[in-house]
Amino acid sequence: MTRPGSAHVSGCTCGTCSSSGVIQIVVPGTGGVQGLQGVQGRTGVQGARGLQGTTGAQGVQGVQGRQGTTGTGTQGATGTQGATGTGAQGTTGTQGVQGIEGGGVSLQDVEDAIAGAALSTTDDLTEGTTNKYYKVDRVSYLHTQGAASNSWVITHNLGFHPNVTVVDSAGTIYEGEIAYTNTNSLTVSFSASFSGKAYLS
Repeated sequence: MTRPGSAHVSGCTCGTCSSSGVIQIVVPGTGGVQGLQGVQGRTGVQGARGLQGTTGAQGVQGVQGRQGTTGTGTQGATGTQGATGTGAQGTTGTQGVQGIEGGGVSLQDVEDAIAGAALSTTDDLTEGTTNKYYKVDRVSYLHTQGAASNSWVITHNLGFHPNVTVVDSAGTIYEGEIAYTNTNSLTVSFSASFSGKAYLS
């Protein structure tokens, strides 16, 4: 409502202003003041919410498939063991021929021979004969080889080439190769080194 020349001010509570709701005051020579905005009407009451529909029935569960059966194939038969080799065992070699026992005589043999031929006295000797009676150290000699060796050098001083019998420390007779150096010494050679004794006669 426009009232030209009105002296009413904003917020006037006169009967005219309060009934119209908006008063626009126009001042001559200027633009009129915009009236107050009307009061907004009340919001209408919200309608009632509709009822929720019923829940549909659950579908039927599908049937579970059956588990497959376990295989029942039979196990293969065990293979037979291979035959054992049948090669014949080699024959045992023949035993070596035992060496021939040496032909020498023992010291006891020499002593027995001397005792049997020895003179009881020198009365039976021809006058002027000297040093002709038997003595053990004139016809035999015992050599002791303390250090093991395969070559025994023996000086016997018998004045002839004697027979030689060699035994080791256990009493076993051994044969060796005899080399007479002269009538008073000789060398006996063996295939292996050992110690023992040599009987010369």
